[in-house]
Amino acid sequence: MDKTKDKPNIIASAPKPKEKRRSNEKRKEKSRDAARCRRSRETEIFTELGQVLPLQREEVEQLDKASIMRLSIAYLKIRDMLNLFPNVNIHDQTLLPSEDDRNEEFERKPFDLLNGPESYKYLASALDGFLLILSGEGDVTYVSESISDYLGISQIDLLGQQIWEYTHQCDHDELKEALNIRRSNLGDEKPKEGASNGNAGINGAIDNNNTLTTAHRDIFLRLKCTLTSRGRSVNIKSASYKVIHVTGHMVMNTSGDRTLIGIGRPLPHPSNIEIPLGSATFLTKHSLDMKFTYVDDKMLSLLGYQPEDLLGKSLYDCHHGADSESLMTTFKSGEYHKWMREDNL
Repeated sequence: MDKTKDKPNIIASAPKPKEKRRSNEKRKEKSRDAARCRRSRETEIFTELGQVLPLQREEVEQLDKASIMRLSIAYLKIRDMLNLFPNVNIHDQTLLPSEDDRNEEFERKPFDLLNGPESYKYLASALDGFLLILSGEGDVTYVSESISDYLGISQIDLLGQQIWEYTHQCDHDELKEALNIRRSNLGDEKPKEGASNGNAGINGAIDNNNTLTTAHRDIFLRLKCTLTSRGRSVNIKSASYKVIHVTGHMVMNTSGDRTLIGIGRPLPHPSNIEIPLGSATFLTKHSLDMKFTYVDDKMLSLLGYQPEDLLGKSLYDCHHGADSESLMTTFKSGEYHKWMREDNL
């Protein structure tokens, strides 16, 4: 007797095609909603993050998410860099005098240009260069806004970037040497707390609070420059290189954190370098009608004229009448000509 005939046949019913299609559409819809909410939340986070950056609103609106993240990390590194100097606390309100003390001090003392609210602008304009702060790994921790005047690259584009991307490849070894990446005396050995100046080594000295080791740095770097000779700006991919003289100090604390704080100054073009004048040579400047606009102080000792005696007067009133023809020649050849002294000698 066949027992299989007595068993009921159990057949699993497959889901209907319409129900399966409807279930897949619901899952896709939920996935799209979750992705949409995630992107919306991500946009809100980056918007809030960009609002707390110390930048102008117009600049923040032009930043993408990657730039906002890069600048945020750079800002945090700047705060960490300030921890290298424990004696400096920009958030310590006790360092600021009270309102009454400020009014009293203002009445007693003249205005101090370096301590005023515009002091940063005055110092930056007098710097004749730009401030450059690099980490031990070559990250641009900070660079002043004036770098755009010399290289054409904005401060926002450089903050948080690797300096290697903007320097000539042939200068990388020298820059690594300056950043102590290949130095064992400062890169491997950390300064010990309580050490004296005699243990600082030949490349640096420990400051008074025994927490920092400083070493002088003086290097020449070829940095990318987007400015042309006509004052126009080109794309970074078409940028040329400009020699920058970087001088400053390498700072390292007891934890081994290293920071290069320096000033970058472009080398003057040979045609713009002023040659020192001899003791028997003076300098004058003239307008197109040859009237004096500037007179060197050495004019007094050489010819007896005070500078203010000649300002506004014509050059033709001072040279000898017989030298008129030769004077016209000097305008073309640059040769010297005779002058009439104040005492007519």
